[in-house]
Amino acid sequence: MRTPGLAIACCLALLSAPCLAQTRAVPAAHVEVSKAATALPGATYAWVPMPGQLQAEFDRRVQDPKLRTQLQAALDRALQAKGYRRTDDLPKADIAIAYRVGVRDVQQAQVRESGLASAREAAVECRSDGCSQIVTQGANGAPTIKVDTVDTVEGGLMIEVLQPADVRVLWRALYRGSVRAKDKRPVDLDAIAAQTLADLPRAPAR
Repeated sequence: MRTPGLAIACCLALLSAPCLAQTRAVPAAHVEVSKAATALPGATYAWVPMPGQLQAEFDRRVQDPKLRTQLQAALDRALQAKGYRRTDDLPKADIAIAYRVGVRDVQQAQVRESGLASAREAAVECRSDGCSQIVTQGANGAPTIKVDTVDTVEGGLMIEVLQPADVRVLWRALYRGSVRAKDKRPVDLDAIAAQTLADLPRAPAR
């Protein structure tokens, strides 16, 4: 089964932390449907495995069996809301569904935009064209770049709907999102599943 590379950017790393009493985080996210469809051949589906290909897909956080069970259950609920019915008998299913999930930690550098921030910096001479927003005077008098770092958790969730007979892709979507690493709240899996499958056609009438 050939699938395109999984672009990683969704905060699924926090999903394994059990914290039901907390408000669940909804990552800043984007969904790209790379294979659209107006209708699918039937209402029954079966899950099929989709082997990982990228390092982020083998991260221990997304290999956690509890996480994967919860994620698949959330996807089942989103599919059922669209009228689909799950079966564990693949030969009897109208469509097959597979997913890939990955996660990674990312540190991003951001140049400060707040201007001079200390008495030492304020003493730096500013001419008519203003003070530098990128370089300031360090403790030893040498120019220093003003950069902040932000740690984020990024990952991705890819869903494919397949024709069971020939493994032809009928529909595909990729969910991408991220959150700051310091946000330790668990992620709202039901929201992620519903958003990822939002453009999936509803199941045909029986």
